[in-house]
Amino acid sequence: MYKHFRNLIFAGIALVAVALLPAHAASQVQRNDTLSRQPVLTQQGSEVHPRMMTSPLPVSIRQQGRQLCVQSRYNQLLPVYTENGTFYTAVRLSKGTNWISGLPKGSYLINNRKFTIY
Repeated sequence: MYKHFRNLIFAGIALVAVALLPAHAASQVQRNDTLSRQPVLTQQGSEVHPRMMTSPLPVSIRQQGRQLCVQSRYNQLLPVYTENGTFYTAVRLSKGTNWISGLPKGSYLINNRKFTIY
């Protein structure tokens, strides 16, 4: 019962976040062009670890060429980070199959998995 309640809370938070995102960002990758793009890092003792957000609900991601196919059972936001842990963008996912294209060449961390765009 607790797990079901927790999943409903996460789904509600994700839906509110999706509702607040501008409508034109639905199918486009938008870059955060702020001057203070710093890696999101936490320090545990003497070690530094990236503190990256993952999607709150389960997603399935596979790469096909320069595109990523993301399957989700819920509307949600999917954060994308560069290889060094810097936040790059948040992609709005709809329920079902979503295609992410338009990412520049490089390596990206999505849901703690590394994807390389050639």
